[in-house]
Amino acid sequence: MPIDADRLQYIYHRLWVFFVDHHLLGPPAVVTGVVISLIAGEALFRDWNKTTAYRLFVRRSTSAKIDLVYYLLQYTGVVTLLEIVLSFGIAIGGNRLGNAAAEQLHWARITLPSDGIFEIAFSFLVYWITGGLFGYWIHRMYHQPLFWNVHRFHHAAPELNFLTAHRVHPLESLLRVFNFLSPLIILNVSESAMLVALFVGNFVNFCQHSELPWSWGWIGRWIFASPLVHQLHHSTDEEHRDSNFSNCPLWDHVFGTWYGGAKKPTEYGIGDPGYDRQPFRQFAHDTLVFYKSLGFVLSYPVRKVMSLWEVRAENPGAPAP
Repeated sequence: MPIDADRLQYIYHRLWVFFVDHHLLGPPAVVTGVVISLIAGEALFRDWNKTTAYRLFVRRSTSAKIDLVYYLLQYTGVVTLLEIVLSFGIAIGGNRLGNAAAEQLHWARITLPSDGIFEIAFSFLVYWITGGLFGYWIHRMYHQPLFWNVHRFHHAAPELNFLTAHRVHPLESLLRVFNFLSPLIILNVSESAMLVALFVGNFVNFCQHSELPWSWGWIGRWIFASPLVHQLHHSTDEEHRDSNFSNCPLWDHVFGTWYGGAKKPTEYGIGDPGYDRQPFRQFAHDTLVFYKSLGFVLSYPVRKVMSLWEVRAENPGAPAP
């Protein structure tokens, strides 16, 4: 069936909106401005060979190249397309389900104040702590056997730099199906507070995935996870295993996953050199392993019924499933 000029124009417009308006000139462009500022600022007060700029553009280890290429794929919108394709649309469906839940609960939503700077700061803090609770449990799910098959892509980095923050496998988007359970859906947050959340959230996330020697005092231990706090989460040391999950450390304290010891990470990564040797092959392999594991989990009810029927066939006196 031939495509007429109007159809081509429509396709061109949609592609332009997606790649240019939504990514190259949209929120990702703002985030990129933040990370460029961080990279430039770090070079002013750290030894050159310890900076993100040196690791990305001078030494250029395999891990750094993966971080840089993957970030560019995110910035241009390619990773978003991969999320949609690899998740069979569930990535979009999860977002829409969360939005629908928020609309249905409009009568119960709590409007946070936004009349002045202190009200906005208060609203942001409530939003941050509340969102941190949901993010904490989602992150813990990533570390369970099923989702670890894809989350390990993030943890495989043997060194940390600002861009490691966005080294996230597209199939992690599957857990967006739980967005409707987020306590954030009952909060009505102003655009001002959301803007603060955008900048602070990205700043904290980028810093966490660097090797900056910052602790941020008690704030870094309770409210905004500091670089030193999150570096422990990426450590290969057994003492640090399954600790410091949340961007808001309050929840690690509450649920017993806070690491309060003095031992610093010996090294970062997962102890598997697959991503350093053959990153594309390892990425594809982990993706296929995840699909296989997910299929095994989802087929459990069918396998259980078939097993019971087999038992009944062998023993006619057994009760029906």
